[in-house]
Amino acid sequence: MAECFPSSADLLTSSFLGPYARPAGSRGSGQLAAEIDAPRRQQVYITLAHWFEAAKFMPHRPDLRDSVLLSPSIAEANKFARKHQEHWRSDWKLVRMNVMVAGMAMLCLQRPELGLRNQPCKDLVAGMAPLGLPQSFVDGCMTKFEAWRSAPRIAIFGAEVAPDDIVGTRLVKIVSPLPTWTLVTTCHRRTAWRLHDWALVHYVPVAYHGTPATRQSRALVAAMVDAADQVVVFEQRRAKRFDHVIALAKASKRKMGLELYDPPESGTGGQIAII
Repeated sequence: MAECFPSSADLLTSSFLGPYARPAGSRGSGQLAAEIDAPRRQQVYITLAHWFEAAKFMPHRPDLRDSVLLSPSIAEANKFARKHQEHWRSDWKLVRMNVMVAGMAMLCLQRPELGLRNQPCKDLVAGMAPLGLPQSFVDGCMTKFEAWRSAPRIAIFGAEVAPDDIVGTRLVKIVSPLPTWTLVTTCHRRTAWRLHDWALVHYVPVAYHGTPATRQSRALVAAMVDAADQVVVFEQRRAKRFDHVIALAKASKRKMGLELYDPPESGTGGQIAII
């Protein structure tokens, strides 16, 4: 029997939660390198089109980003964005394809019942038709989304305290050869938020585990490892903080990467610089 897929119309009628970001008006809401402790929340994007239109104002105009989300329809969201076109990010034409694919990926991660992971690209193309986007653009999005569907999901541990140069050098070596990938992370106060924001700057889809109120636990670690294809651990030499993560990753037969570093001469280390 042929596999049945949900309607292609679901692509533009299904809501999802965006990444954890600072609300408009909060401290640091418009600064990429702002304080990592500034409040964050996930916003509801009622359609993929709302995500696409709102991204035209990210991250420099979070007020306009949020205003797009109040639009009751795709047509109204597009109308609002065109009205404020002078405030679009200057590199929009360069990043818009990655924006669309990141939105499709988040929808896929959060709404598995839609079947986007396996739905034929021709059906997804049909689902995007109401947006009236150039066919070359849509075809390019499908190529990138197809690559994402088979790309690795990478869970990273210890990046919140490891030195900047260690984290940056190691991650660039890991992800540079990849056309795309997914960051698997927590979302509580001990999350490596600078790493998280670096991923968002590059429109890397993020799969969250737990909630902001969730405590770090063995169960949470197990959920992350189970959701990942690859595990990367940053560990201080002679420390044993992540031995249980390493053991679990090996037992689960996940691709494993361990980066050891010496204790910093002063301070407590840093986080990856946004590049």
